Amino acid sequence: MYIHIIQQAQRAILPKKAMSIVLFTALFPYSAITVADTEIAQHKNISSLEQSSMGFAQVFEKVRQYQSKLGVWNVQESIADAYIQQSHLWENPTFSVQQTGFKSDQDRELEFGISQKLDVFGERKAAIKLATVQQQQVDLNKKIYEAQLKLAVKYLWSQVAVFEMENHIAQQQLANSQDILDATRLRYRAGSIAQLDQDRTLMAHIENQRAAQEVELNLNIARKRLANLWGETTYSVHLDFSHANAWPSQSKADVTAHLQQNLLQRSMLLQLQQQRSNMDYLKAKRRPNPTLNVGMVTNKSAETSRNEQQLRVGLEIPLNIFDRQQYSLQIAQTQQDFFVQKQGFYIQQNLNSIETLQNELAGLKQQYDLMNDQQIPLSEEVQRKMLIGFKVGKYAITDVQQATAQLQEQRLKKIQLLKSAWQKAIETESLALGITPEQVMSGDAINQINQTIWQNTLNFNAISGAE
Repeated sequence: MYIHIIQQAQRAILPKKAMSIVLFTALFPYSAITVADTEIAQHKNISSLEQSSMGFAQVFEKVRQYQSKLGVWNVQESIADAYIQQSHLWENPTFSVQQTGFKSDQDRELEFGISQKLDVFGERKAAIKLATVQQQQVDLNKKIYEAQLKLAVKYLWSQVAVFEMENHIAQQQLANSQDILDATRLRYRAGSIAQLDQDRTLMAHIENQRAAQEVELNLNIARKRLANLWGETTYSVHLDFSHANAWPSQSKADVTAHLQQNLLQRSMLLQLQQQRSNMDYLKAKRRPNPTLNVGMVTNKSAETSRNEQQLRVGLEIPLNIFDRQQYSLQIAQTQQDFFVQKQGFYIQQNLNSIETLQNELAGLKQQYDLMNDQQIPLSEEVQRKMLIGFKVGKYAITDVQQATAQLQEQRLKKIQLLKSAWQKAIETESLALGITPEQVMSGDAINQINQTIWQNTLNFNAISGAE
């Protein structure tokens, strides 16, 4: 643009002063407006980026609010409350009518009676306690779901973060490849290398372009999967993620805190409490609760036609000759003993697995730091010097390609270490919280978790005692 304006001014054969005025008039508005517009546009982009920049806590909250729209836990809590109210109900009384003598010359007896089973041994109270444990299980399941949701979001978050770094490396490799290709073309034009060397360099550059497109596609897919969690199909946010702090931060204090609130252990304790409550209910149910009978008897004599009324009160006590609950109690006691044994076994195995993962994560960190701080910077320096030497004819194209391939291999190894580190970190956090890692470490983990919760809601039945 500038050259074109100068050429037009020179063709006009203006005096130097006039030409200066023309150049100033022509250049100043364009330069001032362009620079101003560029600064305003950059400022708007930066502001927009800052407004849309989201950390993990913000992303998780956005996902949690969207996933809670269906109101599954409100439904389960409502059902559990209904079971508690149902366990408060008394058994319905029985009304009976009996009459003897239907002819006019016979004595007649008419009896109205009401029978009510009495709860002497606390069967109803035990049923209420058992239904309350079920309500506590719903509250615990809600906490387990939120922990699973958070881990699933963290997994997809880490996928996006790693793919962003991999995309950055792919762009670096593509830039290096372009520099090598430009240098090869200059050497070829100077006649110092063969066309075959130039073609091989072009083939390598095309492959790097394809690899960069593949990485960018994976990044876009990971972004869309993350955006799908809050009900969107387009990725319109910027993750607050620093390449300098790409390694997952997980201290021993974090793991200890997760172990203290291990949800599977809490679930085992609640199941143990449920078994004990169920045994209390069965013990109360095995005892012979009496039935109170109250009635009014009216007698009419056929000879005198006089009516006599009497109040009749009776107590019916079942004979507990055969214990109908003895095997149910035996089953419940066996299950209770199993839960106690299972809990101790799980705690020890879980601690061993977590310790192994922590040792593996520490080893990966040492390798990552060595590559990131020493090996890759040295390889970058070697590749840069090789390229400079190739441009001046000191090194062959194969030397530059070998140094570039070695650098790219180390960069990709760094990405693999980072992927493994995130996987081990999420596995460690999952085990510490008492959650199976496989449930949260997949692209559609939340969909599978939701399907399970929905099915459990549809099959939400009363446990024994809340009948």
